[in-house]
Amino acid sequence: MPRAYQFSNIEDGCTIERGGQQTKKTQTGGETAMEAKPGSLMARLSEVHDPRRRQGKRYRLPGLLGVLTLAAVHGERSLRGMWLWACARWDQIAEVFDLWATKGPPSYGALWNLMAAIDAEELGRALCSQGDEEEGVSVDGKVLRGSKRATEPALQVVTAAGNRYRQVLGQLDVEGKDAVETTIALLHEMPLEGKLVSLDAGLLQRAVVKTVVKKGGPTSGR
Repeated sequence: MPRAYQFSNIEDGCTIERGGQQTKKTQTGGETAMEAKPGSLMARLSEVHDPRRRQGKRYRLPGLLGVLTLAAVHGERSLRGMWLWACARWDQIAEVFDLWATKGPPSYGALWNLMAAIDAEELGRALCSQGDEEEGVSVDGKVLRGSKRATEPALQVVTAAGNRYRQVLGQLDVEGKDAVETTIALLHEMPLEGKLVSLDAGLLQRAVVKTVVKKGGPTSGR
């Protein structure tokens, strides 16, 4: 990737450019921070709670999360893979993601500890589009491939995706609940009025359908 570059429309209108940046720099507590475009991915990542102590905030959280997201878009599926991807391109991406004041990328251990402490559901909501332009939503239960451990079962999630753009609009872990309860909790977090909601056969239960209808969305089974 050349040094002069731009990332455009990483997700729902988030545009980041190195030359003539569309983000703004603002002064906060003696430090310069980037002000993301309202409603963009970076703006939503800026609202994620930072679990680190003040002394441990060498790298800005929205920038780190943005880097990891970009690495995932480029095909990296593990945290280590994302970290290695970022390390190889740090000189190119640090300023774009407001990490320009650091001398190099964080250690893998520091990044792992940070991600282990972040609220996964809060981060998931920040990463997921609200889907206002979607005409329909598909809800499926999934088992995450490769998540099974010798002493632990595979991770199960319920995912809602837009039918038009196939964007993930929301996702919750089934852990501690059954899939139907998780589906109802996920639907309560989403705007459904006027949207056709397609449900996996196993989720097409009376309680789920009532939830959809109550929020103004018709249903169909698959």
